[in-house]
Amino acid sequence: MATAEELWTQIVRTHLPIGPAATLTKAQQQALAVALQEWSSLCIRACLEEIVQAQRRNDLYRQIGKVQWQINYRGKDFLGAVRVQEVDVWLTNPEAGLVLAVDPKHFQSSDSLKKNWQNGLNDLIAFATNIHERFPLCAVGGIISFPEWATSPQSLKQMHSICARAIPRTRALNAYGKFEGFALAIYDTSHKLVWPFSPDSLLKPDATFAALADALYSRTIALL
Repeated sequence: MATAEELWTQIVRTHLPIGPAATLTKAQQQALAVALQEWSSLCIRACLEEIVQAQRRNDLYRQIGKVQWQINYRGKDFLGAVRVQEVDVWLTNPEAGLVLAVDPKHFQSSDSLKKNWQNGLNDLIAFATNIHERFPLCAVGGIISFPEWATSPQSLKQMHSICARAIPRTRALNAYGKFEGFALAIYDTSHKLVWPFSPDSLLKPDATFAALADALYSRTIALL
């Protein structure tokens, strides 16, 4: 199975800003947004395939290979509990409706991250609430990506502590504003993913994508 780090190198790395002083044009920002969406979809897909193979469910492996079980990206509008919601990474099932919804965000500069990451988190919580209240079984994920040069170790710890409160959502009938998976995707000056926290943190991208795949499998695919 390809790891989140390997897929990051293949898909996202070339779209990232080259350093603290670099700026991205609107076209480059859009290309990076699409790359993050594709990365997220492929990481969840890889984790899902690993679960199905571990269960020795060849029938399900063939099933999830069909077009209707492909994890989509580039965004689509869904009617949530209170408003229409654009979902960047998604999967629908004819019986259950929306079963996977993930929203990746990126902050490039220190100023942008400092001013906006908490607003971004609030937007993600509103996203999760709007989706979960209409689709309580949906596996909802949030991702905040940024360069490590954009923040300090103290700010990183604060961010990790606050974001960790949003997971895990283990009960599908309440906790609408929580997430099945939430990740901090942090990269260094060479554009490689780095992880400055405990290896067993649930906010690590590998753990996040595994949790989303597990929720998707147990709530939907395993019932086929």
